[in-house]
Order: sequence, then C-alpha cells, then structure tokens
Amino acid sequence: MRGTLAVCERDMRKYIREPRVMVATILGPFLTLMLLGSAYGGAITHVPIAVVRESYGPFSSNFVDILQNEQTCEFGGINCQNSFQLMDVASVDTAQEMLRNGLVKGIVYIPTGFDQSLGKNSNVTITAYLDNTDPLSAASIDASLAQANGQFSSNIQVLPTSSKSSIDLEDMYRNVLYIEFMAPGTLCQSVMFVAIIAGGVQLVNDKERGIIEGYLCTPLKQYEIVFGVLLSGVIKALISILAVFALALVVAGVRPIPDPVRITLTLFTLFLTSLGIIAMMTAFAVRFTSADLYRVSCFPFNLILYYTSGAIYPLQGCPSWMKEIAIINPEAYAVHALHLLMYNGSTISSVMGDFAFLVVFAGVTMALASVAFKRSI
Repeated sequence: MRGTLAVCERDMRKYIREPRVMVATILGPFLTLMLLGSAYGGAITHVPIAVVRESYGPFSSNFVDILQNEQTCEFGGINCQNSFQLMDVASVDTAQEMLRNGLVKGIVYIPTGFDQSLGKNSNVTITAYLDNTDPLSAASIDASLAQANGQFSSNIQVLPTSSKSSIDLEDMYRNVLYIEFMAPGTLCQSVMFVAIIAGGVQLVNDKERGIIEGYLCTPLKQYEIVFGVLLSGVIKALISILAVFALALVVAGVRPIPDPVRITLTLFTLFLTSLGIIAMMTAFAVRFTSADLYRVSCFPFNLILYYTSGAIYPLQGCPSWMKEIAIINPEAYAVHALHLLMYNGSTISSVMGDFAFLVVFAGVTMALASVAFKRSI
C-alpha cells in the first residue's frame, strides 16, 4: 500500500507542476458544454430574406409588416428576436442570383394582383424560395413564414371578405441532407487534425531529438527551414483532405456540384485554409518542449475554432459572443466559402471576401511562425 501511495504522490506532483495540463483538462469539457450547448439548437434569427413585391397596397404592406416584426424565441419563449432581416429586391431573377451567392437565405415573392385579388374575395398565393443547402435555416424560415401567414390570414378574416392566403414553398436546390451540411466543416477539421497530430506534435518531437538544431548545422537558411516545415504540413493536410473528401463522396453520400471550376475553387479554399492553420499551429507548437503538453493544450483551441465556424449549426442561431469569435475564425470563412461552392453554385465573386481573409490570415500566421521559430531555436 505504501508503494501505491508513493506512485500516486509522484504522479500528482507531476500533474500539479504542469498547470497548463490542469487548465486544459478542466477547460476542454467546460468549453464543450458552453460551445456545443450554445451553438446547437438556438433560435435562428435575423435571417436575410429578399422581398420581391409586384403589388403595392394595404394587404401586401400588412404582410410585409408582419414579416418585419415576426419573432423567433428560444425554447420556453425567452430571448425573442426578429426572425428576418428583410431586403427589398426589384425582381425574382435578381433575388435568385443573391440567393445563389449566399447573400440571402430565402425569397418572398408577392405577385402582381395580390392586393386586387384580396379586394375581390379571391384566394392568393405567396411564393417563397428557400436555400435548402442549409436545411436548418430553411426549416426555421418555413416555420416562421407559416406563422406569419397565419397571422395575416387572421387579419383578413376580420374584414368583409372570404379570401384566403397561402404560402407556396419552393426549394432552390436538390434535397441536401444534414450530413452534407456538415461536410465543409469536416474538411476544415481534417486540416486541424493534421496541424496538431502530423504537424505540431512531429515538430515538437523533432525539437526534443535535436533534429531542428541539426538543420542549423547545414547551409539551410532559417526561413527555408520554416517554409519547408509549412510546405510539408500543407501537403499532409491536402492528402488528408482528399482522402476525407473521397470517403464523404462514397460512404456519406455527399454530392457537391460536379463543376470543374467550382471543384478547383473548393480545393483552392482548402489550400488557403491549410496554409493559414498549419502556420498558426506551427507558431503555437514551437513554444513547447513536450509533445504531450502541446497535444493537450490544442484541445480547447480546436473546440473554439470548430464550434464557432458554423460547421454544425448556422451562425444565425448562435449567441452574439460566438458570432464575434467567428469574425476572426479562419474556419468560419472557409466553411462559408465551401458551402457556397459545393452546393449553391456560386460564382467566384461571392467568395472573394472569404478568400481575402484567408490570404491575409495565412500571410500573418506565416510571419508569426517565422518569428516564433527563430526565437525558439
């Protein structure tokens, strides 16, 4: 028994001497609770909706006012916020182009003669086009539109008219499953796994064995060592991405748009993402002297990036503090671009903002990796 206590005491002393391990083991599960609990199942609010009006009158204005004031609440009727963020658009064609480019999540079309038909006791139909590549947002829009139409129908029933209003929902794309919605985030997650396991851990192990210091005895310049490490990390990440992509196609049934240009842009997005994340994790890894400590410290970091990227739930359903993190999260920009390219058939102009952020992020993290590498030698 005395020997058991001695071994236990030694391990506890070692554990206490590594406060970062203690913090990571506590912070990891807590972050999972906070991030997953906050991200998944929240009320999806302020969804951008294009409104195309070809009829202007008291009835159509009343319906638009109802949409403007439609509220979506958390479970239990708390934290109610506006369901929609309405945008007036001149034509259906323009609105559909906005939807394909990810600027709106749905379209509400009020046809010509809407007000006149209601005034003549005729039934009317409002057409709604949904971006069903995001099945969670589409379901939320469907429910909110049904509620708004119910309120509008109640308003016109109190008038001396027998008219009825209905919503005709039309999906813009084929039926996209939730597992397909998760695929872009999974591709980004594979980059992070490579950055941690095949990148950072291997780099720390090389430092422990003196391999990095051995490079300095060669004619290699320091920046060549850094860029060599980054290049190998990016190649490993792309190999992992292609393997995961193939498995997603064959096993999970993920079906991106089979267009060579968009597939090329998808791979370019993943290349930029890989370069930035590998460089970021390299700058983080060179500060460590223990691979185990580095591996544990990466766990909370990985959770934050993944759950605030919109990979598992639309960012419109996340609390404001998670949306603020998403502003500086490279995975959020990568997931957004991948969704548009893989399922929406968007043009390159719609993802230029995402590309710009990823290029800047990659440049900054490469510079940080170079500086951190030099200081750690």
